Amino acid sequence: MAPRAPKPKPDDADPLKPKTEKAKVEKVKPEKTAKVEKKESVKGKAEKKEKGEKTDKGEKTKAVTGDEAMELIAAYLKAQNRPYSATEVSANLHGKVTKTVADKLLKEMEQNKQIMGKATNGDKKGSQWVFWALQDPSDAATPDELATIDSAISHLRASLPLLKTRFRLASTKLSALAAAPTSSELSRTVERLRAEIEEKRSRLEGLRSGDARPVTREEVQRVEQEYGYWAGRRRARVRAFENLEELFLVGMERGELWERAGIEGDVE
Repeated sequence: MAPRAPKPKPDDADPLKPKTEKAKVEKVKPEKTAKVEKKESVKGKAEKKEKGEKTDKGEKTKAVTGDEAMELIAAYLKAQNRPYSATEVSANLHGKVTKTVADKLLKEMEQNKQIMGKATNGDKKGSQWVFWALQDPSDAATPDELATIDSAISHLRASLPLLKTRFRLASTKLSALAAAPTSSELSRTVERLRAEIEEKRSRLEGLRSGDARPVTREEVQRVEQEYGYWAGRRRARVRAFENLEELFLVGMERGELWERAGIEGDVE
């Protein structure tokens, strides 16, 4: 038996043999610098926007802290001489002292006995603190000053009824003046009355000169009687005409009848 021929070794250079090796695809990792640049650009835009807003709104009030803020708060409470909360103090100072700083400094000043403070609802939850300036005993009025103030109050109370009466009278006069015609309205009224006077004067002169004879009462009554008589006669003639017309309208139109008879309507 003849020996088998050995298998030929694969020839890589053979162009007819397909390649089985797969090409390796390497994934390119995105560079981190792009993200950093993006963040920096966003941050830059935000800063520019913030700067632009501040420029448009004008300079922002610079808030103070420390001793300067404490002096400002103490001066404000003394000037107002009434209780305020930390929020009200900050708002009334127009942002010169922030709410957080005001709340902290007010509590410190109250603990140091520089001002007075009290919770609106005791120690209960949700209670709000209010603070006010210390009352200086030297600012209290003397008995003589209190007597002078009481005298001034009594004098003002005594003059109040008289002032109210004067006020009512002045209000009444003002209402009358407001209801009265104005100068332009009076001028137009005067012109109208003058025209009426001239018209009546011309009529009166015509009567006095004899151009127009006045009509007596007897003549007026006679004319009215004649008018009533002839008005009654006219109504009777109209009824008679309507009765005759009704007889002739059988088989004929009213327009044709009137045209053939030469009838014309009354002229009012």
